[in-house]
Amino acid sequence: MAEGDMNPAHVLEKCISGEVSEANALPQLLHMHRENPRQVVAALSEKANFVVQQADAGQAAIRAGSFLVNVASFLDRQIRESEEGSASTKGNTKKSVGGQAPSAPSEVSRPLLDHILLLSGGKNRAAKDRAIRAQGCTMISALALQVPGHRAAEDKLLEFALDRVPSIREKAVRGLAGISGNSKAAELALMARTTDQCTAVRASAVRALKVSAGTAGTLLERIDDVEACVRGQLFMRLSEYPAAIAELGPAALARLIAGLSDRTSSVRSAAGQAVDAWKEHLGGGVLQLLARCDLTSDEALGEAAAAALAARYPEEGARVARLWLGQLTGNKDQAAALPDGPAPVLFARLAISSMSEDAREEVLDVPSILKRTYAVLEAAQQNDAKSAWHDYLLRQLLKVVALADICDEGVRRQVEKVAEAVLFRAPLPKTAITEMGTTEGTCRVAQSAIDLAIVIIRKVCGLVRFQSATAKHQALEARSSARVVMLLSEISNPFECKDEDAVDGGEHPFTTQLSLQIEELNQCIEKHQKTKANLDAGKKKALADEDYIQAQKIKEQEKQNDRNLAELRSERERLLAKRDSVCMRTLMIVQALLRWSNSDIRRDSALYGTMDLILKPMIQLPALSKELEVAAIYAICLFCVRDGMVAKQHWSLLLTIFRQIREIETNEARDSLAMDGSPAWYTTRARAAICARALADCARLHGQVLDRAEIISAASALSAVPFSTRKVVLEPLCGWFLSLGHMFFEEHLKVPVTDVHWALGWMLVEAFKQRRQPEELERKRVQAEPLTGQKKRGLSWVTRPEEEEAANRPKEKAQQPETEESDAIEDIAMASRLTQFFAVLPKLPGKHGAPMLSLALESIAESGLWRRGVLLPDTSDGQTRWMRNFSWPELFTFVHERVPPELRFRLWRCSLQICVNSPALAPLAEIPFALAAVAADAPPGAAELLQEALQLGADPDSLAPLQSRLPQLPEPSDAKKMVLPPVVGVGLPMLGAEGKLLLAPVDGMNAEKERREELAELGINVEAWAPADIEVPKMLPQHHKMRMAQRKGGGPRKGNSSETVESVVPAPQENVLPLPPKAEAAAAAKNQPPEMQEGPPEAKRRRVVKKQADEKVRLPLAEIS
Repeated sequence: MAEGDMNPAHVLEKCISGEVSEANALPQLLHMHRENPRQVVAALSEKANFVVQQADAGQAAIRAGSFLVNVASFLDRQIRESEEGSASTKGNTKKSVGGQAPSAPSEVSRPLLDHILLLSGGKNRAAKDRAIRAQGCTMISALALQVPGHRAAEDKLLEFALDRVPSIREKAVRGLAGISGNSKAAELALMARTTDQCTAVRASAVRALKVSAGTAGTLLERIDDVEACVRGQLFMRLSEYPAAIAELGPAALARLIAGLSDRTSSVRSAAGQAVDAWKEHLGGGVLQLLARCDLTSDEALGEAAAAALAARYPEEGARVARLWLGQLTGNKDQAAALPDGPAPVLFARLAISSMSEDAREEVLDVPSILKRTYAVLEAAQQNDAKSAWHDYLLRQLLKVVALADICDEGVRRQVEKVAEAVLFRAPLPKTAITEMGTTEGTCRVAQSAIDLAIVIIRKVCGLVRFQSATAKHQALEARSSARVVMLLSEISNPFECKDEDAVDGGEHPFTTQLSLQIEELNQCIEKHQKTKANLDAGKKKALADEDYIQAQKIKEQEKQNDRNLAELRSERERLLAKRDSVCMRTLMIVQALLRWSNSDIRRDSALYGTMDLILKPMIQLPALSKELEVAAIYAICLFCVRDGMVAKQHWSLLLTIFRQIREIETNEARDSLAMDGSPAWYTTRARAAICARALADCARLHGQVLDRAEIISAASALSAVPFSTRKVVLEPLCGWFLSLGHMFFEEHLKVPVTDVHWALGWMLVEAFKQRRQPEELERKRVQAEPLTGQKKRGLSWVTRPEEEEAANRPKEKAQQPETEESDAIEDIAMASRLTQFFAVLPKLPGKHGAPMLSLALESIAESGLWRRGVLLPDTSDGQTRWMRNFSWPELFTFVHERVPPELRFRLWRCSLQICVNSPALAPLAEIPFALAAVAADAPPGAAELLQEALQLGADPDSLAPLQSRLPQLPEPSDAKKMVLPPVVGVGLPMLGAEGKLLLAPVDGMNAEKERREELAELGINVEAWAPADIEVPKMLPQHHKMRMAQRKGGGPRKGNSSETVESVVPAPQENVLPLPPKAEAAAAAKNQPPEMQEGPPEAKRRRVVKKQADEKVRLPLAEIS
């Protein structure tokens, strides 16, 4: 071997350049290391200098760094193997305390890692070049696996995990993966990276985290990640730790199992591996896995999980179906035997639904299922702790009955009797009054036992959900409706005529003696309450007069009055329960019949007669409870949706009921309580939610019956909703605009429809609302608990004076309607749906979609809603955070990208008008920044608008970046008359004085004041949505200060991107002759501040010479293929 070949540096250089293969170089380096270890380590460190220095060489530098890491790893591995072999040869003379040979130290990797850490800058220091940081992070991550317990390497990787370059963060995450098991700091860093903006970083962090009690919650958050690779890595990680199923909650496990039906095949495959691992860990049974899931709290999620398992394990599903849904054998007690949980019946039902008809007939035994149904129905009537579970089991069995094929006449009669028994005795659906009118509440009621009984009755009559409208089909519908109405009469007969309660109903069959008795009891209770108040006053007066004998007499009278009052209340509750149970069951049956029937109501006398014979008398019952009132209104709304003439007759009623929601804004409505002690506005809000959906649906379905004024009146009523109850009308308004937006646009062109125009604006604000993260909300809630004067969780700066007095009110009266979002997840979902709505709006057929989106932004600007986007300081715990209700830059960019060029001029005009009206608040709302961001797509006339805004008093400093990106205009005295761009479909607003497009500040504020007064006349409390004025903060946000400093600095700082440089350099001026090069350079140097001017030429030449002297020869890394 030549002398040069014995030089480790020479061998490394030849291998890096490709002259020697790695297989030949490694044995040579091992031999040299045995001869002189220090020389090999020094050579590796020297080559590491060049590799890090030339990190910008790309793949060549990466391969060179990987080769150095492989060399160090190979040498340490060979040294360790040789020492272990020598120890075993000598009889294991070196033993540790545990009886194992001690691991050899990393003689090569550790010093190389220390040297690379030094090259990377050490602790809290890093190179500015991203290529150098990336190369150092890659090598440190690889060497950290070879050198366990290296504290400095861990600290450096933690720094790299916060780098601004995503690729560096990903490399750091992979390096931390090897040391996260022994380091709490590394585990916390990986947990933080699971929410990184970069997909690759999130996927790597999820794959690196070990499943434990501390990390399970963080990992489960990624199950709803938008990227399939992140979800797939989550399931792959969970499959490697099947024992970690003990750390997963019931709801989380159900959500994970539902991943078997993910929309991406790779995620479904990974979820299958995880489920198989859990199944084997639990003993190989699917029911054991499903029993760990929460199937009743979220029934839709539970059914999705069970359906996924039934599809993956069909054989076990068939076995469970035969056991619980097959033929019963043995004694009669087997029919009364109920499962211990919902898993067996749910799994069996979904397994049956996935079978073919032939296989289903072999497994199902309808008579046996009917016996189980009777047993469950009897158990469900007992009001005990298991009543909810029995109701769930009853609904599962009824779904199986509805799925079964009924061909035999005897079986058909048995099924019909079961359905009738369910209508008579099944437990009523327990839906909270606050869920009435919501999508979730409607879906829950539609799956009740009564609804399933109606479906079964329709099936035995030969009807299905969707059939062609023929005479035969209508006859079957009428027969089915008549049968159900006859059952209603049987249900109400015991209630109408029973011993002493019998009374001549006359034309009001549901005006019963019980209702009259309840009304009398209410009057008696009111009298006793007044008597109690008088006695209290008399007792206080007697005590003040020191007439203790009279005070004692009054005290005895108070006791007797309290006893009488308690008896009256107890009797009222008994009669209410007796009456409401029958009335509520009747209403539930009518609602179910209206939901599932396809009959023509006008040709179905039995179904149409329920309006006059049941609903109208019931709504007139004296002492009507709030549940009955809401249920009766819901049934009437269903009638209106089914028939246009009924909707036209009740149109005024629906509008009146909905407009009662405005009473929630008053203090009296907030403080008033119902008979059960709950706030009275619960009922008002529930009625309004039901009527809002009915108004929107009727307007969309019955356009041929309702006239144009009635259709517009529905949107006007929904638009004038109070701020605290705006969620009630979001979905109805979206449906109305999607179907009838053209009608609004046509009317708005004739006469402005101010209230509907206002609704477009606040809906767009809700779509881009800035919401806090759930962790921050929880932290704020915990901090605010001991301080009653602080705002509640989720409240923005938009508050009302009444809320400040809530802390001094009684506990039962302190409850108020939501003024801001209390459930962050629900609000984010609603904002996502609103964003989808406004994204679809410009794509609607016709020419009204894009102008409506433009009108939405103009409504925000003209009504003052833009002030909710102003950044305001929020100081808590000694820290100042700048908060805003929505992001104007995001909103403006969203609208600007989706409207055609001819409409963008309107957006610029209203934005610059805000800058003129409020030059101090407009920068805090980042309106100039939003305009500068879209300056490349500025419409014709934007430069003229900007020039006019500056003349009218807009802030020149905040608009300077925008001015530099727009073409320069001549002086105002030489300006010509502006040529307005053509706008399709929407006429431009009235010009200002002297033909100007922008109004003077005073005129602009007056125009906004007039708009707010006009909205107030329409019943809209604009002050609750956005204040008319805001106090300007005395300080500026930090990022605003940085922008101002950058503009005043004379140019961009070193290392800035090309985009930043272009934002500072002004645009070329028109009609101006360019200066000669030398004169231009001299003028530029003269205008610079003294600290920015260059030194003498000699100093510059000396700097260049020094740089050339220190420069070293670069390895030919870029030339390596």
